[in-house]
Amino acid sequence: MTTEVADATATEPPSPSPAERKPRPRGRTAIIMTAAVALGVLGGGAVGYDVQYNRTPTPLPAVAVTQPQYPVTHAAQPPLSAADDDMVKTDGDLTKLLLPAPSGATPGNQGGSIVSYWNLAQYAEQFVIPGNEFSLLADHGFRRAANANWEQGNDQFCIIDLVQFNHADEGGALQQMQALSSSAAAWTGGTAVLVPGSDNNVVFAGTKSHTSGAATYYEGRAYGVHGDIAVEVDFQSGSPVSAQTMQGLLQKQMERL
Repeated sequence: MTTEVADATATEPPSPSPAERKPRPRGRTAIIMTAAVALGVLGGGAVGYDVQYNRTPTPLPAVAVTQPQYPVTHAAQPPLSAADDDMVKTDGDLTKLLLPAPSGATPGNQGGSIVSYWNLAQYAEQFVIPGNEFSLLADHGFRRAANANWEQGNDQFCIIDLVQFNHADEGGALQQMQALSSSAAAWTGGTAVLVPGSDNNVVFAGTKSHTSGAATYYEGRAYGVHGDIAVEVDFQSGSPVSAQTMQGLLQKQMERL
C-alpha cells in the first residue's frame, strides 16, 4: 500500500513555476478584433470627412471692432492756411519776418542794407570770442541768421537778430537766448523783466552809460524765443532806455513770427 502511493507520486510530473512558462501565442480571435477596430476607425473617419465636406459652410459671426473716433472739436478744425502755419512762415524768407525799420531810418554800421542774411561765421564774428561761439552754435544746430540794423536821427540805433536752428535742434534757440541774456544785466545796468504772458522772453532797461568817442549812449536789450528761432533786440539811445521801450520792440518783432 505504501509502495503504490510512493510509486504514484513518483510518476506524476512536477508543476512548473510561473517563471519557467512560455508566453502564450496570440490566437486568431485577437488578430480579427484588432483588424476590425482599425477598419472601424478608418471607415468612421472617411464617413465623417465626407459628411463634413458636403455640408454647407456656416458663416462666421462678424468681428466686433471699435473704429477709432476723433473728437468732434478736433475734426471740425479746418487745416491751417500757409499764412497761418508757423513752419511755412519761418521756413521761408527769414528777412521778411524782421521788424521793419521806421520811416526815415537809414542802414546802420553793420552793412550796406537794413536787412541781410548772416552765415555762421558772420554771426559768430559779433562775439568777443568768435571761435568759441562758432563751435557752440555748430554743435547746437545753427541753421541761419537774419539781421536788421538801422539808424534814426543822430542818437538812435537798433539791431535785431533772428537766429534759427535746425528743427531737430529746436532747443538750441532757447539755450542761445538764455546764454545771451545771462550777461545783459552787467552791460545794460537794468535787471531782467519778464514779458507778461511769456515764460522766457525778457527785457533789460538801459540805465548804464557808455562812451564811444565823444558820444555817450545807453543800450537796452530784449530777448525772446519762438520755436526754433532765438530773437535778440539791441536798442541804443543818447538817453536812458526804458523797459517799456524794449518790451514794445520785442512784442512787435514776436508778432511778426
